[in-house]
Amino acid sequence: MPTIKFTGPVLVASAQENEDGSLDLISDKTILESLNGLSYEDEAFSDYLYDGEETEAFAEHVSGGVLSFSYDSSSSSLIGFIEYQLSRSLSADEVEALEEYTVEQLTDGIGSNFSQERALSGEVTPFINHEELSCHQTS
Repeated sequence: MPTIKFTGPVLVASAQENEDGSLDLISDKTILESLNGLSYEDEAFSDYLYDGEETEAFAEHVSGGVLSFSYDSSSSSLIGFIEYQLSRSLSADEVEALEEYTVEQLTDGIGSNFSQERALSGEVTPFINHEELSCHQTS
């Protein structure tokens, strides 16, 4: 079964706001390691593909898309990813549309929901740096 995986480096924000409302970024290895295997399964990115004009044409061929995190010991960093399962390979235009959709969900959709839930429960919050998102499609 073909897949497409979007991967990016992760920034981790503290749970407590500073007086100015900002959050400190965390680079402590122990905290980053503790986030290994974390995933947000309340929503899948493919849940909303039919809602978008650019993605509805190929939505039936895409499933999955859970926001997940993995600790990379070789670089001492946290990596975030969203992996979709495909019933067929996507064209270059479809991959581009899926990437744009994924970034939108990361910044103002599923990613935002995940961040808000973690912040409200006082937990550190990982954010995928969507500006450095990479894409890999297997067939």
